[in-house]
Amino acid sequence: MTAQSQNKDNHRRTQTERSEAMRQRLINATVTCLADEGYAGTTVSKIINQAGVSRGAPMHHFPTKASLLEATAEYLIRWMNRHLARATRGVVDSENRAADMITASWRELHDGPESLALMELMLASRRDEDLARVMRALWDAGRQALDMASKHYFEPDFNGIKPTQLFVLTHWLMRGMALEQHLMNDAPVADHFIELWGKVMSQHLQAKPNVTTPPPRPAFWNRSLATNTD
Repeated sequence: MTAQSQNKDNHRRTQTERSEAMRQRLINATVTCLADEGYAGTTVSKIINQAGVSRGAPMHHFPTKASLLEATAEYLIRWMNRHLARATRGVVDSENRAADMITASWRELHDGPESLALMELMLASRRDEDLARVMRALWDAGRQALDMASKHYFEPDFNGIKPTQLFVLTHWLMRGMALEQHLMNDAPVADHFIELWGKVMSQHLQAKPNVTTPPPRPAFWNRSLATNTD
């Protein structure tokens, strides 16, 4: 490779890196706006102000507001699964694994703007079919990741119940609790019920012994989920 072609390659790589950095900046700003202003209050103007970019920046990277929201939804689902993996990675191999995983997941996932932004998009998808299509594809991919993780850590069938089914219920429980968290006057209430649910789950799950590694990374997380529904 000549010095000239090397410089061109470095230039292209730098442009790609700059473009990706701007895309992520706009997505981060969208997350903040969704958490602070709600779905209805998240306008392109507010996203631009939050990101501190020129008015033409969003159109250059996202042709429509819908495409920016779709990219934000995909980012949030990926964020959720990364944090779930991080939460479970630190759980020791013990008979309390289920309860420990639930507690760690709650603390990891529901203490920041990402959780609020994701709930705003989920609620908005009830009346926006394009957004619902994206959220449906992302949910299916997330459920597959949850299935792989539950099979990695727990016996496939215990007391006639599959672990994946219990963790889907756990996901729904946490989502409902997070939705009502701002109404709770007593902060420890959520922690109390998370601990209670962990005890219930522990009665119906059998941890696989000597499993200390994280579950395998699903192959579909390496491609765009929002545009892949197969």
